[in-house]
Amino acid sequence: MGAVLDRLQTLRRALEVLALVATVLAGGVSPAAAEWVVQRVSGKVYLLAPDVKPVLARPGMPLPKGYTVATIGAAKALIARGTETILVGPNTTVALSRFKSTGDKTTLLQETGKIVVDVAKRARPHFTVETPFLAAVVKGTRFEVAVGPVGASVNVERGLVSVSDHATGQTADVGAGQQAQTGATSAGLSVSGINSAPSVYSGTPTAPSFSVTNTPAAAAAAAAGQANSAAAAAGQANSAAGGGGQGNAGGNGNGNGNGNGNGNGNGNGNGNGNGNGNGNGNGNGNGNGNGNGNGNGNGNGNGNGNGTVK
Repeated sequence: MGAVLDRLQTLRRALEVLALVATVLAGGVSPAAAEWVVQRVSGKVYLLAPDVKPVLARPGMPLPKGYTVATIGAAKALIARGTETILVGPNTTVALSRFKSTGDKTTLLQETGKIVVDVAKRARPHFTVETPFLAAVVKGTRFEVAVGPVGASVNVERGLVSVSDHATGQTADVGAGQQAQTGATSAGLSVSGINSAPSVYSGTPTAPSFSVTNTPAAAAAAAAGQANSAAAAAGQANSAAGGGGQGNAGGNGNGNGNGNGNGNGNGNGNGNGNGNGNGNGNGNGNGNGNGNGNGNGNGNGNGNGNGTVK
């Protein structure tokens, strides 16, 4: 049953990708449509989703829930919904949450990089940006969220943003010209402002609600870890030969790569040569063993494994 569900999930994702391409070929999406759409692209920008091959983003493509926008190098992308916009900066990965973006509420899951959000003012909070370090909830504003390896920051240009620190639960209402930041090297929120700093209030710690794995860096790591972890590749070589002497040779090779492992064993005499090669991750492993006698034995083992992007 699990395998059937996995295949259905993969098929659904593939159909979504076809819909993206068909939308562009048909001339894009109407600005009045209640969905986020890729408006402009500069450089290489990918749309990523689990079990689906990465797609180069093009103007007019919709951004479905559950998809990640990944900018490579100095690339940028502008995502729009009517007059509301999300500017995705260089080297940034940000996803549109499938489960938390419901009705008129939008939740972005930002793992790395920088985004600038400009959304309309409404009576109730309707837009959230979550990072591994903090969360920002807004009613309507223009603000920037930057995420680094050990921390995140929120800078507000217009409006009011409620910022909460996951580790301590501290919160602050950050207004125009003010900033809040947090990270692994300091406890709680650090706030500042052009004229005055916002007040910080105590709260209940919360765990980050997401873990993004469908990004270029994470995908590469996943591919390396999965290449041969489930015995996707194994090389085995066994040889035996008879003669007037005695000799034993054994070779073991271990490597990391898209899984290439080679083992060779050579024995002369009444000897046995055994070689086993296993490849995991990125690299190559080779093992050689030699014995002396009057017999000859040769064995070769090869293993290959491929990782998948998620």
